[in-house]
Amino acid sequence: MSKFTYNGTDSTTYGLVIEHRPVVTIAKRIIESISIPGRSGDLLYDTGAYENVTLTYQVFYQSNVRPNAISIAEWLYQTDYVELSDDYESGYFRKAIFVSPMNVTDILNVAGRANLTFSAKPQRYLTSGKTQLSPAKNSTITNNYQPSLPVLTIACTGNGTVTIGGTTITITGNSGNLVIDSERQTAENGGNNANSVISLSNGFPVLAHGNNTVTWTGSVTSVKVVPNWWSL
Repeated sequence: MSKFTYNGTDSTTYGLVIEHRPVVTIAKRIIESISIPGRSGDLLYDTGAYENVTLTYQVFYQSNVRPNAISIAEWLYQTDYVELSDDYESGYFRKAIFVSPMNVTDILNVAGRANLTFSAKPQRYLTSGKTQLSPAKNSTITNNYQPSLPVLTIACTGNGTVTIGGTTITITGNSGNLVIDSERQTAENGGNNANSVISLSNGFPVLAHGNNTVTWTGSVTSVKVVPNWWSL
């Protein structure tokens, strides 16, 4: 029997084990179809994005059914995406949210069986992508996966620039560590909004597939990068 981990808690904490491996699902690419009157065949527009995927675990547990079902539901019901991983894909996790009702089949009040369904973002994140990198000035970061949205920690007191991939970040009047999160599209310093001290030449940084140059100028002394590697 296998298990899954959701929002940092192992399913076996509640006695839950997976009875059957979930269907292997790869996200669907979002391609828009445009019909033009008088023209045979639709035009296709590739948005470059992917749809969420649905993951369903068939689970089983042995205990007093109703009280444990309530405890499980309180654990599963979240208000935003959290990390979800399982024993079947070691080294990967998804960002998911539980979306199905908590319907449990009661087996003589000594065991319960349920289907737990999650809606997950299309990315299969690598756990290795959470490791912070410390690139040297004028070096490269190689991305062997899909284009990713990194988190940068920039040490800069004063003015400077950081170039990573195809984006140059210009920093003006900063003091201390500046944290730039490309997925959230925020800049913070000590937990406070710092969007006013940066300007971006080409949007928030993206680590493209392949080699990405990292360099800096001015008062910048170091750049650390959490790459957030992912694949389909």
